[in-house]
Amino acid sequence: MQTGSRRVGPASLRVRQSNAFNALPMHMRGGLREITSVEVPADQQRKGYATTLMHKVCLEADDVGMVLVLWPNPFGEHIAMSRGQLVDWYAREFGFALIQSEPVLMARMPGSTLRVLALTPLADAVARGLAA
Repeated sequence: MQTGSRRVGPASLRVRQSNAFNALPMHMRGGLREITSVEVPADQQRKGYATTLMHKVCLEADDVGMVLVLWPNPFGEHIAMSRGQLVDWYAREFGFALIQSEPVLMARMPGSTLRVLALTPLADAVARGLAA
C-alpha cells in the first residue's frame, strides 16, 4: 500500500509508515500503515466525504492485506466530533478496534469492514432485519 495523501472531494487524509511502531519486529512493520490528518472543511462536514474516503482506504488496505492504525484525536478549528464520537465512528463504520486506551490507539485488521455495497438484495434485507 502506497504512502501519501488521499482525497475524496474536500476530504483528505495521509497514509504513512510510522516511526511510532519501531518497537515492532521488522517483519511486522511492512504490513502496517498509519492513517493521519483526516480532515474535512467545516462547511463540508457530515456530507459523507470522510466516510467515503475512509472506506476507499480500508478497501485498498484489504486488497493488500495491510493492518491500519490511527490515533483518533479531534483537531482543527471546527471540530465536529469528540474523541469518543471518533472512536465510535471508526469502530462502527470501518471495523477499527481500540487496542490502547491512553493515548487512544485503534487498529483495523484486513477485511474488518462489511462490504455493504456488494450485498445482494436478499442479504441487504437480512442485514436490515427485514427478512429471516
